[in-house]
Amino acid sequence: MLKKRKLFFFFIPHHHIGGAERVHLNIIKALPSKPIVFFDYSSSNQIGKDFEDSAYCFLITSAKRRMYAFKFIQFLGTIFHVTLFGCNSGLFYNFVSRLNGKCKTIDLTHAFSFPEKGIEMASLPHVNLLDKRIVINSKTFEDYKQLYCKNNVNQELLKRISIIPNGIEIKEFYQNKINSRWENFTIGYVGRNSPEKRPELFFEIVNQTQVKAKIIGDDFALFKKEFPDVIYFENCNNKELIREQFSEISLLVVTSSREGFPLVVMEAMELGIPVLATDVGSISEHLINYQNGFIGSIEKKSFLNFASTIIFKLIKNKELYTNLSLNARDHAVVNFNINKFQSKYRELFYE
Repeated sequence: MLKKRKLFFFFIPHHHIGGAERVHLNIIKALPSKPIVFFDYSSSNQIGKDFEDSAYCFLITSAKRRMYAFKFIQFLGTIFHVTLFGCNSGLFYNFVSRLNGKCKTIDLTHAFSFPEKGIEMASLPHVNLLDKRIVINSKTFEDYKQLYCKNNVNQELLKRISIIPNGIEIKEFYQNKINSRWENFTIGYVGRNSPEKRPELFFEIVNQTQVKAKIIGDDFALFKKEFPDVIYFENCNNKELIREQFSEISLLVVTSSREGFPLVVMEAMELGIPVLATDVGSISEHLINYQNGFIGSIEKKSFLNFASTIIFKLIKNKELYTNLSLNARDHAVVNFNINKFQSKYRELFYE
């Protein structure tokens, strides 16, 4: 009897740019053959070239397309060993419940949507149908542990949760960049303009310190009138150009009210850029004050004052800045290598 081949379906949202999207792309690239990707939400009607090069991509944003997609999976399930993988996708859980155990199912949670009720709540009725749940850190595992307990979910199902930390490509490091960054000290914000990222707190820091600042991300038109001297790098999906702009930042500032573990923190440390962040998600597992970065209170006023103090210290102390930069780079090399990340996901899909 011929052995059935494996076929993978991904259910993910699609945005112009974002850390979660880059993580999903890295998972897709870990597979030896192209999966089929269903985008059940898209911020635009265009799919990025990186996704198109790495997978067979479809926008499933209408009821008719969703019906065809479900029948397509049903049919292919008779020919292949089908695995469904979902992240932040309501359509994924809809298909999981309707297929009722006929396919292998895996979901990924980057972080809980505190204080709002997010996809982690929507997933609860379907947890017994999930073969595996992936989280990126121990913080989210503990969040699920509490959520299961509070909602009387069988605690045995916690055994289906595995932790796979995110990874990034470790590239060549140019130590001479440290001097130029310190001499042209620039604080940076990298990410979307969204409520949980709290970019307004970054601009308050700019206002209080009056230091040079750069934004890498989209939808910041509302801030441009009040902060015309800030450098805005927008509407770009070119990885090399983004990395080039990122590399000119001296200190990455993360002002979020909630996170899992931001990919931008990993990318900054890989570049040898110290990070100043709020204490959210698993950031505290990687940042140590005065060693490779700084971590402060999530409370706005407290973080504003803390950030301002740290920025002025770094501007005055080149030795401290240099040590932070080198230590950040070393931490990234040891902890963030994408090879380990890809190996874990290949094991997950092919076990």
